[in-house]
Amino acid sequence: MQVLREGPLKITRSVIDAAWRRRSNSQRLVVSDAECRGLALVVNATSMSWTYSYKPRGTNPLTGKRFASQSITIGNPETHAPDDARREANQHKGANKIGKDPATERKTAINAAASKHSRATGVIFDLYRSALPRRRNLRGHGSLSPRHVAGELANAEAALREMNCINKPVDEITAVDIRRMLEASATKPAAAKHRFGALSRFFDWAQDQGSLAANPCLLIAKPSRPRAVPARERFLTLPELAKLWSAAEAAPGLHPVHRDLVRFLIAIPCRRGEAAAMDWSHVNLDAAIWSQPAHMTKNREAHRLHLHPLALCILKRRQSEAGNPSHGLVFPSPRAGTQIQTFSDIIEHMQAAAPGTPDWSFHDFRRSFATALGEAGVPETVADAVLNHRQSGTRGGVLGVYQRAQRWPEQLTAMSVWGDKLETAVTIEARQGRARGSRA
Repeated sequence: MQVLREGPLKITRSVIDAAWRRRSNSQRLVVSDAECRGLALVVNATSMSWTYSYKPRGTNPLTGKRFASQSITIGNPETHAPDDARREANQHKGANKIGKDPATERKTAINAAASKHSRATGVIFDLYRSALPRRRNLRGHGSLSPRHVAGELANAEAALREMNCINKPVDEITAVDIRRMLEASATKPAAAKHRFGALSRFFDWAQDQGSLAANPCLLIAKPSRPRAVPARERFLTLPELAKLWSAAEAAPGLHPVHRDLVRFLIAIPCRRGEAAAMDWSHVNLDAAIWSQPAHMTKNREAHRLHLHPLALCILKRRQSEAGNPSHGLVFPSPRAGTQIQTFSDIIEHMQAAAPGTPDWSFHDFRRSFATALGEAGVPETVADAVLNHRQSGTRGGVLGVYQRAQRWPEQLTAMSVWGDKLETAVTIEARQGRARGSRA
């Protein structure tokens, strides 16, 4: 490219406009300013800029010669009028006279800012977000499940936002920042436990990658760290479940699909997420079997459940109302048609329709099922099989490793016993409800 130099002349707005009209793809025009030595207007094919050139003071001790000329960009005619450009150039000239090197200092500042940005917690976390799905499952085989990855990332990111550290260099996070998160989650012990754990694992990964020297979560004394929330022991009796069954019909604000989902979760001891993801292609109503693919279950093992008459009644009605589909969600959300996520809202509506019912969660239904079967004399191992608990997690020693029997005939019997007991309780509750209505 040809460099054409002109001047020095006093650069004005008209000089700038004339120089811009002369721009060319094969030429760079440099116009020196007569008012400020070292200041020049550089005109390229698509841009213009102000530059200030100078020689740093002193000599190179190795060669004995003066340092090479340096150039620093000030801005462009849109950001700096000629007088503004001269004023800033003179400031750099004054800094040079007292021994400073404006160009080198700016480069140093730019490099420092780039280094700080590359160490920003948000930037490191984005790398972690990409790396986590590929990490090996230390407690099983293969990689981590998508659900586990999503939970880890959500908890760690929530912790970072409560700490207000997304833009802070990861190696500058201190115990003060982590305490801020713990204080924000003080009223939510379960959330605090999950967030602290996910955050600590993120820092462990960042330490392994060389982004920080030590995990700052270790700076929190053990007595001050979130403790595990005690396992829920709540279960509902059959009369209480029957009361909720009736409440599902009367609960204000519930869509029919919500009512059916609640009743199905009472009838079948599955996890709420498994019911929400239930697909018609997994259901055989004629055989009364729901076959859960491995990717749908918590332990990543395929599972099947016998559908007793109460559950079949719900599913047959839903299938009929949906036009007898062969695939698609069994319990789609009323508006979006996606998996239902508003479980807390559903419980709130249910509690309004069943005042006096003790605090409960959907997972309590599974505990209620196991308790009722235990009272009926059904072996615990059979109940565990129905609940799809990993055998090694509920059976000790060699039994937990080698006993892989599904005990399907006994599961059928257990589900039939459960269905009969629940249907009896629901019938009694309905009869009592009609009696209460007639007395009123």
